[in-house]
Amino acid sequence: MPGHESISAYLDAVSDQIRWGRARRLVIPELRQHLEDQRDAFLAEGIGDAERRAVEEMGDPVAVGAELDRIHRPKPQWALLALTAALALAGMLLRIWVAADSDSTGRAALSFALGCAALLAGYFLDVSFLSRRPRAVCAALLAAALAALPLIHRPGAFSPFQLSHLCLFLPAAYACWLYSCRGRGWPGLLAALAGAVPVLALTCAGWYRMALIPTLLTCLILPLDACRRDWFGAGRLRSALAVCGCAAAGIAAVACTSSGWFHAAFRRLAAAISPEHAAGVGYQSARIRESLDASRWWGQGVWTGAEPYETAVPTWDSDNLLTTLIYRLGWLPFLILILAFAALMIWLLYRGLRQRGQMGRFLVVTTVIVLGAQALFNVLWSLGVTWHSSFFPLLTGNTSTVVDMALIGLSLSALRGDSIACEKIPPQRLPRYKIRVVIERS
Repeated sequence: MPGHESISAYLDAVSDQIRWGRARRLVIPELRQHLEDQRDAFLAEGIGDAERRAVEEMGDPVAVGAELDRIHRPKPQWALLALTAALALAGMLLRIWVAADSDSTGRAALSFALGCAALLAGYFLDVSFLSRRPRAVCAALLAAALAALPLIHRPGAFSPFQLSHLCLFLPAAYACWLYSCRGRGWPGLLAALAGAVPVLALTCAGWYRMALIPTLLTCLILPLDACRRDWFGAGRLRSALAVCGCAAAGIAAVACTSSGWFHAAFRRLAAAISPEHAAGVGYQSARIRESLDASRWWGQGVWTGAEPYETAVPTWDSDNLLTTLIYRLGWLPFLILILAFAALMIWLLYRGLRQRGQMGRFLVVTTVIVLGAQALFNVLWSLGVTWHSSFFPLLTGNTSTVVDMALIGLSLSALRGDSIACEKIPPQRLPRYKIRVVIERS
């Protein structure tokens, strides 16, 4: 193999064949380690010219590089990108059409532009840093949320409700923390459960209640999934029971310390289910149902109320944007929009659950939980079950739209780089395994 007697020259020849930079940065160090291990093995056996022998045993560098290039290629996610952008575009057009004034038009267009930029930035970002530095990423997100609290609570230039949408990133912070606790036995499991406390505390302090539900679901579903895979090495059943026990204890503690909040929540639920029997708190639900009764299958409904629709239905252009869509365009466009969003979530979840990398799988599941919870509660609210307000993902045209598109972009980046997903063994497990690098060949 003339010209490739040294490991460095061999690796340069292999690297020239690998076109994807992210794959090259991952594969070449592993290949170098494999060659060096083989060289050291030959030296231990007393074989002369060990480096050249190691290189020759690996095979032709051009053929090896071409095969690695074939295996480690990005998997474009153009269809999911297009569907996400189409839903965001539909939301912008709906927002402009519903509230036809210059301020709303400008805000909707700006949110769409920023959302598309966040979607593409997340898609082309190398998300492998999440698995390499999960605790650093988690600490950075928590520190950013903590630093934003004074701005959220300060009146004036910043809108508290808009800025608090950044709390939707906190479930991803917990996913990173959970990933960093793998393979550490019971201490790792307890640390993973304890990490939910600051995440939930910052979510509650951020004044955005809608982020609390997906954060709670994330802090329950992801640990249970990790226990199902025995990620902590503490036993599947015992670790799952520990997670459920801690969740029950946390809910009981919140119920004891926040009985007023629970009483208000039950009161709102009763008003949402039966607004005619809820004195003083069922007005919004009753108005929404009145508008739905006046709606048609296709086309604008016939409003029979004494007040105009915009006056009778509160938040008709924000929380009740879907209600306005049903009243002005009909049930059919509403169902098409809901089915398109459901297809996006199911498609994303299906692809995410088939991922090889656990960090990427966590990121996709977290994104689906965050967006799915928002969509569910907004649809219920728009249909008159006004228990918990929320914005529908990608449609409202505000900060939550930008955050939602950024999360989708990061999830699609994980899907795009699934061929180079790499799960590193925690330090505590290193003595139990002999680490080997396996080069796939056809």
